Amino acid sequence: MAESTGQLRSAKSVQAERDRNLRDRFGGFLWGSDFIGFAVAVFFTIVFFGIVGAIVGTVGYQLGAPVPKIGAHVTGTQQNLGIGGLVGGLIALFLAYLIGGYTAGRMARFDGAKNGLGVVVWTVVIAIILGIIGGVLGDRFNVASQLHLNINATLTSRGLISLAVTLVVMFVAAIAGGLMGVHYHKKIDRAVGAT
Repeated sequence: MAESTGQLRSAKSVQAERDRNLRDRFGGFLWGSDFIGFAVAVFFTIVFFGIVGAIVGTVGYQLGAPVPKIGAHVTGTQQNLGIGGLVGGLIALFLAYLIGGYTAGRMARFDGAKNGLGVVVWTVVIAIILGIIGGVLGDRFNVASQLHLNINATLTSRGLISLAVTLVVMFVAAIAGGLMGVHYHKKIDRAVGAT
C-alpha cells in the first residue's frame, strides 16, 4: 500500500513538472489567439448592441418618445430609455468580451487571464489606430461636420467616466472569459492524469 502511495505521489509530481514545463514553453501572451478573441468580441459587440438598440428603439416608439437632439431638453421618458440603453449596452459589452476572452483563453490553453487581457489590449491598439486615421481623414474630408456631431459635448467628465466604466467592464469580462477558456484544458489534463 505504501508503495502505491509513493507511486501516486511521484506520478502527481511528474504531472506537475510536465505542466510547469508546458506552461514555460507555451504560456504567456499569444497575440494571434488574442487577436481572434478581439475579433470575436467585436462581432458579438455589434450583434448585442444591435439587439439592445432594437429593444430600446421599439420601446421608445411604443411610448412615443422622439429621438433626442444634442443639447436639447430631454424628457423623463427619453432619460429612462437612455438609462435602459446604457445598462443594456454594458451588459452587451460584458457578454461580448466574456465570449472574446473565452475564445482567446481556449485557443491559448495557458494563462487565460493574460490572454483575456490581450483581447482588451488589441481593442485599445485598434481604437488608437482608427482614431489616428479618423483624425487624418477627418481634416481632409470634414467627417465630423457631415455627421453633425457635437464633439465638445462628449469631452466632459461624464465622457471620461463612461470611458473608464467601459474599460473596466471590458477588462473584467475578458479576463473572466480567458480563465473560463483555460478551465476546459485543465479539466482535460486532470482527466488524462487520472488514467
